[in-house]
Amino acid sequence: MGCGIGVYFASPFEIPVIFTGLSFILLLALWIVGRGVFKIMMTATLLMISGLMLAQWRSAQVAAPVLNESTRPIALSGQIARIEPQQGTSARFTLNQLQMAGFDPHDTPQKIRVTVRTQFGEAKPGDRVSFRAILNPPPEPVIPDGFDFARDAYFKGIGAVGFAVSDVAIIGRATEFSILSKIEGLRYQLADRVRQRLGPDAGPMAAALLTGMRSPIAEKDVNAMRVAGLAHLLAISGLHIGLVTMVAFFVLRAGIALVPAIALRLDGRKLAAIGAWMIALGYFLLSGATIPTQRAFLMTSVILLALLMGRQPFTLRLVAFSAFITLLFSPEALLSPSFQMSFAAVTALVGAYEILSGKSWLKPDKSRFGRRIAFYFLGVSLTTIIAEIAIAPFAAYHFNQFTSYGLLANLVAVPLMAFVVMPAGLLALILMPLGLEGWALDLMGLGVSIILKTAHQVTGLPGAEWIIPALPTMALVFFVMAGLCFFLWQQMILRLLSLPLLLVAAALAASQRPPDLLISRDADLFGATTVDGLAVSTLSKARYSREQWTRVTGAETAFLWNKALMEREAGKGRAGRPLAQCDAMGCTMGTAPNLISIAFTPEALREDCHKAHILLAAIPVWGACPIPDIVIDRFDVWRDGAHALWIDGGNIKIRSVREARGNRPWVRNRQHKETEQNQQSDEDGSSAFESPDESFQ
Repeated sequence: MGCGIGVYFASPFEIPVIFTGLSFILLLALWIVGRGVFKIMMTATLLMISGLMLAQWRSAQVAAPVLNESTRPIALSGQIARIEPQQGTSARFTLNQLQMAGFDPHDTPQKIRVTVRTQFGEAKPGDRVSFRAILNPPPEPVIPDGFDFARDAYFKGIGAVGFAVSDVAIIGRATEFSILSKIEGLRYQLADRVRQRLGPDAGPMAAALLTGMRSPIAEKDVNAMRVAGLAHLLAISGLHIGLVTMVAFFVLRAGIALVPAIALRLDGRKLAAIGAWMIALGYFLLSGATIPTQRAFLMTSVILLALLMGRQPFTLRLVAFSAFITLLFSPEALLSPSFQMSFAAVTALVGAYEILSGKSWLKPDKSRFGRRIAFYFLGVSLTTIIAEIAIAPFAAYHFNQFTSYGLLANLVAVPLMAFVVMPAGLLALILMPLGLEGWALDLMGLGVSIILKTAHQVTGLPGAEWIIPALPTMALVFFVMAGLCFFLWQQMILRLLSLPLLLVAAALAASQRPPDLLISRDADLFGATTVDGLAVSTLSKARYSREQWTRVTGAETAFLWNKALMEREAGKGRAGRPLAQCDAMGCTMGTAPNLISIAFTPEALREDCHKAHILLAAIPVWGACPIPDIVIDRFDVWRDGAHALWIDGGNIKIRSVREARGNRPWVRNRQHKETEQNQQSDEDGSSAFESPDESFQ
């Protein structure tokens, strides 16, 4: 089913529903009459077509109006669906039930996401508010094949993003009873209470562990946790749900054993399992029900059900069931890093457990306390190593980085999380209605502070993080195939088939080459990869694009290009790429007949139109430009998005964001270049190229 969903999202166009419907009927008929191996093949193909149809249905189900162009400040009102506190006093509002000045109800987005840095008083989820805001369409990728925020927003029903330019006025308090609004309000209040108690250092992370609200965590702490290999502790997932459930189970079971009237008549183990499930459900709802939390809660539910039925709970069938249920309701989750990394780690851990469960040397000696402690840390080390190896290809693909000291950091952080932070947090939640949670929160904050300090110390070690260029998608696919081949097959001879798949994945990864030149979606930033890093045309604009380009190209840093630097680059030059020479008006690369020119000013444009083979212009190209075979100007990037160029002597490959995205429901269709030039002339260039606000990304 996952393959079918992947085919839907990888397709550059919408596959006709009639094609998938007829294919399903034909395959079903062949499955009915099939026998043996042929029937197994038809079963797999049917599941694949079912995944494709499921993704098509989901895409049609969530379709909603999307803002097509940026607005000037407009008046709007709506109901607060969610408030996400940000750093400082700002917050991010998700609004629904919208009314927007100048918009017909049929063209009004169902939801918008707005950053509020102005005053918003005592606003809470469920309230109806009004204010003025500047809205933009959900941003497209800043590089071909990069993260597509517009696609992510499409499946969340978000039709616009923006920022408030006036204070928020509360025009109506929540009157209708809504369980979701009540839960959101409770999350917001609880997170605020925790942060006030523990302060700005440990408070945001402690609140995130209890409510899933991670936005207020300081950027330096998030980066330290990521580099130290502890980012998995920030996203509520299997570790957190499992710890809460385990603590609840053993406490309830011990409590039941202390009541003879119950312990002698009922199965305390089953009663504790039911009670632990109810507590896990409450934590699941309180934490925001994200994709990793959904997977963890599903697996926890099945594990507890297996305990009630006396069955083996830890199997790969359980992992497959959880993935199936998650994709059944949210096929788009297949593309999210959280889904991929969480299921990769769990599949590897459960698969390794099945392989090693019969080994006698892995069974602890319960007669000696010291050996039990040593066995625990051995288990943490083995778990960390397996999980780190499993998620490494996904970390390289999505985040362009490897971490070196994850094992060291996890040996400190995981026991603290298991024995201090999460038990204290659960106790704080229980005591909070009585107002007695203070000491439990203080204990939780102490554990969080030690984890953060460990992360920062590990981050400071030499070689803590390795930045690598982006992996091609097919390399990740072969890595996944190799992992599944190793863990799903039972015979060792079949598991060895994963080796050639790994070799193919490694070869594809090694053959990937980052772009030589990059142009931003607003033509306000140009970049060139050098042996020293990423050289850019400006450091004052397009911050998000610059940061993403730096990581995708595998560069350590981005710096302002200049003539001296580009001349020095010639001495270190990369084979096949010509020397770039730059001044205030533009840049040139190579020599005739393969001259590439970048024009920043009309003067440079007039000159380059008579000598360049490829012309990249930060301004519109008006009239005839006779010499260049290829012209990419500001209108082209406005219509087709950011462009990337690979230069290999006389061979030049160009790829745009629009080409990479294809013609899909979440992709805005721009008009033809001539039409937009006429509009630009009519509007005197006032708004056609306004940059989307990067505070949302």
